[in-house]
Order: sequence, then C-alpha cells, then structure tokens
Amino acid sequence: MRRPSLATPGMRTRVVALIAAATLVAVGCTLGGSDTPTDGATGPIAPPAVLDPADVADPVAVNATDPATVALARDKIEHVVFLIKENRTFDHYFGRFPSADGATQGATCDGGTKPLERATDAAFASGHSFIDGISVINGGRMNCFGPEAYVQFWEEDIPNYWAYARTFTLADRFFSSVYGPTGIEHLWTFAAQSDRFVDHERPGQLGVGRRQFCDDPLETAYSFKRLTREEQERVFRLEEEGKDSALGLLDLWEERWPCTDVEILPDRLEEAGISWKSYRGPNEWVQPLRMVRHVRFSDMWEKVVPDTDFVKDIRRGQLPAVSWVTPSFANSEHPPASVCRGENWTVDVMNELMRSEYWDSTAVVVTWDDFGGFYDHVPPPHVDIYGMGPRVPTIIISPWAKPGAVDHDTMEFMSVLRFIEVIFDLEPLTARDAAADDMLSAFDFTQQPIEPLILQERPCPER
Repeated sequence: MRRPSLATPGMRTRVVALIAAATLVAVGCTLGGSDTPTDGATGPIAPPAVLDPADVADPVAVNATDPATVALARDKIEHVVFLIKENRTFDHYFGRFPSADGATQGATCDGGTKPLERATDAAFASGHSFIDGISVINGGRMNCFGPEAYVQFWEEDIPNYWAYARTFTLADRFFSSVYGPTGIEHLWTFAAQSDRFVDHERPGQLGVGRRQFCDDPLETAYSFKRLTREEQERVFRLEEEGKDSALGLLDLWEERWPCTDVEILPDRLEEAGISWKSYRGPNEWVQPLRMVRHVRFSDMWEKVVPDTDFVKDIRRGQLPAVSWVTPSFANSEHPPASVCRGENWTVDVMNELMRSEYWDSTAVVVTWDDFGGFYDHVPPPHVDIYGMGPRVPTIIISPWAKPGAVDHDTMEFMSVLRFIEVIFDLEPLTARDAAADDMLSAFDFTQQPIEPLILQERPCPER
C-alpha cells in the first residue's frame, strides 16, 4: 500500500497518530480473513455519477411523497427539533427491539461470530474516525470492529428510550451521513456537506491548544484535496475495498484551516423569514457553526445559544420553528459518559416539550451522531466519497408519528434536513439532501394525535 507524502515532521507525527487510531479498530481483525462480503453486503459497486454532493450546482430534490401528504404535513407541523446525542449504533441500543432489524451477535474479521454481551452504563469503545468507519464497514462485511465493540444494551438498561420507541416511531435503517467523526457529522447536519473536511483537529494541529475553528487561523484539520473525477473514483474504490486499503486515502488528504463559508440550512431559513436556533451544550468537539465564517462573525452567531436555553425558550413561549439541540459532553452519552445520565437529560427535555403548548405541532428527531466504535450489522449504502456511515439509533417523536411503528425506509441525517426543507418549502443545499428520504413515511397526519408520554428520570449506577 502506498503511503502519503509527509511534507513536514509535524505532519508525519499526526499521520502516525491517525494510523494508530485506525489500528485500534483492526485489533479484532485477523490477517487472512475472508475476502468475500458477508451476507447482506453487495460487494464492490461502480462509482455513482456524483461523488462529492457539493459539486452539483442547484440540486433538484427528488420528491417521492405525494402532494396531499406534504400539504397535511405542512398543516400539522410548525416546529422541528433535531436532537443529537453521541456515539452509539442501532444494534448497540435497539438490537433486541421486537420487529426491528437487530442483531445479538456480530461478525469478526476471522470469519467467526461473537455474541453481543450486555453493555455497562459507562464504558470505552474503539476509534470512530473517518478511517475507522471505512475499516469497520470493510466493504460491506461489517466485521472489523474493535474488541470493545461487541456489546449492547437491554431494554431494562435504557427503559425510557425503549418507551419512546414503543410509543412513537423507531427508524431501523437510519445511517450516519459520513464515516465519522463527531464534529464532521455535525457540520453535515447543517450544511449537507463538510467542504471536504474529514477529521477533527488532532494534537499538533491545535493553534492555541483547544479547538477554536474560525477563531484561530493557526489551526488545521484534514480534508480531501480538490479532487479530479479520476481521483474521486480512486477514493471510492479504496473505500469499497475496506480496511486493507483505507489508509491509502491519506495520499488524497491535505491540512487546512477548519473555517469554511459553505451555505447552511439556517441561511435558507433566514431568507424565508423562518426562526431557528442552535442550542449547544459545552462540548469542544461539537461546534459546527463555529466552523462557518459568515455565522461566527455575524449576528447569526447570536442564535447559537447554550443548550439550557431550549427549555427556557419553551417555558417563555419562544421556541423557534427549527431547533438543533445537542447537550453538554457529560449528557451526550459519548463514552465513557453515563448513558443513564444522558437518557435522563433527554427525558427532562422531552417532558418539558410534551407539557408545553408546542407539543401538538412539533416533530422531534432524536438520533446519535456516529457509530462510536460499536458494532452494527447492516451495511450502509455507499453513495459518495463521504459515506454513508454505520447505522445509528433514531426515534421520531411527535403526536403525528405512527404509534409503535418501526420504519424500514433508508434514511440519514440528510433526511432530517430534507424533512425541514419539505415542511418549510425550501430548496436543498447539495445533491445529498436533495436525494434523501423526507421521513414523511414515519408520520400519519390523519390519525388521532398521540398523547404526551411523561416519563420519570431514573437513578443511575454509581461511578
């Protein structure tokens, strides 16, 4: 395998660190493993026409939902909440859920299987970088996860998440938009792209020792270079080949200041006079709009507020039409943070919303931002050079969600953007959200609306 040209000693050190992180995922792999995709994988596929969704100017949405349903949706839904937790997979949380496509054992690189042991409330997992995501998917085999990955929660461990899933709609084919990691996934939830960025700032790339993004021009992070079509096809083939070729992508990366000026969905909302806010808890890895120059240095930044303002805005009758909500790191469920504590935070927020005047007109999508190194058995669609990444748990909570349903449509984070675009009659940002499922299959706007489900927080295990 050809290694990248290392321009400086500092860059050499950082690439070695990246390789070491990817190696953590490969610990569970055995050389000489099967070269044939496991059941459910399609094997290598031809590169699609569009390999970078940002390359398409003025993308046209694929409108699969009939106009009558869209009209009903616009009549019933006035508020959309995109609530994002961290670092879990569908099998990790809902692999045992009835009627869902779950698993209780996982494939390994040596051709064997391993049972998914019962997970503990707070534990570490394997790497979940962009390279790690490609490696664990392994060309659709879904068999090259680290040894810590093969665990899952039971209903008794996350009873309130299961209660939401039993009462509202659980999506079991909802994928992360890119292979990882967290910060890049979050930028996609606003922009439907990442301006080629594929990684966080690593040690040695932090200008002042902490991630400052547009506030620190000395920072750098890895991104794809500006690629020709031939180079994009090479990337796609390397990703199809999986773990044995993933590090070959480093040849096609460069370091850049992680400060971009891509168009984001809030730009479209502002133009249309539709209110929005980004509610962000303290978390150095989750600052997507700090990466967007025209937001960070304009009055749009006033709409990036603490996560605690979400409940305050509900109580004072000032909930915007569109909300992005992420908690503090401690409440995010990112390992080793407590899952119990994170679930309690979600319950508290949802109870406030369900008790409020906004419940009857709101749709909430609760999801997790990347796979976190944990096992999942369903191969994600390979739609371009960024992903998709492994499945993540997703619950659609609304009085208009289909009660007790499991939605099997293929969705991703861009589906939430497409849902917002459909509800508020906005044009898509890139080819990715233009082609995304609009999530309306998860709703029945003619049904008797579901009553609020007020749950109790639970005592958490001692740390």
